[in-house]
Amino acid sequence: MLFKNMTKSRVFLLTILVLCFQLFINVGESFAQEDCATKIQEARKLYDQGMIDEIPKMLAPCMEEGFTRVQKVEAYKLIILSYLFDDNQFEAEKTMLEFLKKYPEYEVSPNDPIEFVYLFESYRTTSVFSFGITAGFNLTDPRIIEPVSTFDLSQAELKNTMKPGFQVGLGIGRYIRKNMVFNIEFNFTSNQYKFTDEIRQPLIDGLSSVSYTEKLFKVEMPVYVAYEFNIQKVNCYVSLGASAAKITGTTGQSSRKFHENMQSLSGESTDVSAYRTSMLYSGLAGAGIRYKVPRGVIAVGLRAGFGINNIVASYNKEFVDKFYYSDDDFSLNTYSLTAGYYFSFYKPKKQR
Repeated sequence: MLFKNMTKSRVFLLTILVLCFQLFINVGESFAQEDCATKIQEARKLYDQGMIDEIPKMLAPCMEEGFTRVQKVEAYKLIILSYLFDDNQFEAEKTMLEFLKKYPEYEVSPNDPIEFVYLFESYRTTSVFSFGITAGFNLTDPRIIEPVSTFDLSQAELKNTMKPGFQVGLGIGRYIRKNMVFNIEFNFTSNQYKFTDEIRQPLIDGLSSVSYTEKLFKVEMPVYVAYEFNIQKVNCYVSLGASAAKITGTTGQSSRKFHENMQSLSGESTDVSAYRTSMLYSGLAGAGIRYKVPRGVIAVGLRAGFGINNIVASYNKEFVDKFYYSDDDFSLNTYSLTAGYYFSFYKPKKQR
């Protein structure tokens, strides 16, 4: 019993000592912060009075610990300006580089002195490159190059229908000029679309239309250049480029529709990859907005892809015999909405 009481007393005493130690640390940090806050006020007064020589030494002890983020930014500005007014260009540039490494996304404000702004703008402050993930959905509109039908084209109306798909991928961007970004993406994309041949006068057997729905999967590499500009503080962009895609799989399903109350006839989904080319090429145009977040951007954009080449390699005789459907020669136009997050990597340096 005595042993248990002694053990409890030791635990209680140890707890009290830990709490006292923590309180001592917190009080010490509080005094340190108050002292540093006082120093930043004193440094500001000295700067306003033109007494700049002592400012760097006065603020140096608080640069590692003691300042809040806002106070540290102001301290860096005061130190840089002190060196500039003292004609110490070497230390001013050295401190500016240190400042940009710690705060690479800093943007000048209207209150910043012109001397600070001038030195700031002499450094590369845009990201070296950015890496991101993207996802979105698309609509695919087949572009008919040459219409083909098993029916008399004068007696049939050929239609195509856009259907939804999706895309997910990775993107890499690099600034090639201040407002111009070169981008490469690697996407996995699904496209879907439908063709319908409607017969104006139903045939003797009651056939009124045939339709064909296709799903296409591809791995694509869009390459484009985006130009950034601001509209009322909103960071916008427009882009132009091209895309090459490797078609990885294609399935198709045909059906026949009959006049009035006759039952429609649908076939099974069939692999039609053998009847498609392996590559698809497109021109790209897009626009969107980019919203800055800490260490990166969130981008939302609309993009139109204009198919260049015919993707029909040969005609599916089985569809012709069973469903009276034959492929048109066509390419694919796509319209997509994509959102993504890009993490930015910075390496500030003095520009020539």
